[in-house]
Amino acid sequence: MQKVNSNQIDRLYRFTREHFVEYYDVQTELVDHLASAIEKQWREDPAIGFENALQEEFKKFGYLVFWKLLKNDRKQ
Repeated sequence: MQKVNSNQIDRLYRFTREHFVEYYDVQTELVDHLASAIEKQWREDPAIGFENALQEEFKKFGYLVFWKLLKNDRKQ
């Protein structure tokens, strides 16, 4: 089974920062969720690339969820 590697984890952290998630603990939660979802996609379709899997998961997650997390993140 394919696993998310350390370079891909770094990419997920960059991805969260690119979407304005500032706090490390919130980034870490999102990275964990995204990594797990990408690995699930790979179990179902091993040929899907990392970036495609990330974009697919982000579509499911949606901008709205990121914005809600961002608002909560800033309140704390």
